Amino acid sequence: MRILGIDPGLTNTGYGLIDIEGHDFRAVEGGVVRTKSDQPMSKRLFSIYSVIRDVIQEFKPDEVAIEDLHARFAKTALLLGHARGVAVMAAGEAGLQVFDYQPTRAKNLVTGSGRADKEQVQQAIAVHLGNADAAKNEHVADAFSIAIAHAVMIGSSAVAAIEASK
Repeated sequence: MRILGIDPGLTNTGYGLIDIEGHDFRAVEGGVVRTKSDQPMSKRLFSIYSVIRDVIQEFKPDEVAIEDLHARFAKTALLLGHARGVAVMAAGEAGLQVFDYQPTRAKNLVTGSGRADKEQVQQAIAVHLGNADAAKNEHVADAFSIAIAHAVMIGSSAVAAIEASK
């Protein structure tokens, strides 16, 4: 199974694709969509959408996992919501199911602590993927952590029981 993890942001949207091979995870691709604050909002959002759409078309993930909104301030949440929305739209256009994860949940599943700092997340990602270069920066590391969290959750017997009860 191939999972695309997305860490949405208006200035930096990280993405990370992993393949699940048995109980192991392998990094396929990771990167960051960067936009500039002096560009019109429509251009910034189209850039995010276009890159995520192209990544989906090229790498053909089976599912998408995205970081849920977690901003403390309304304006920040609104801006983050725009970036998140266009990433979800690209997944929806491809007919992919999207799963939401709180950043603290992903950090907990990946590092063992929901309060792990950026460096701890990057180190944990390198260990999980067996690749020290996979977590190039914090945005890519966060995207990989979302993908790995989803991989852990779909392999969980608790999740299977919840799905079976539906």
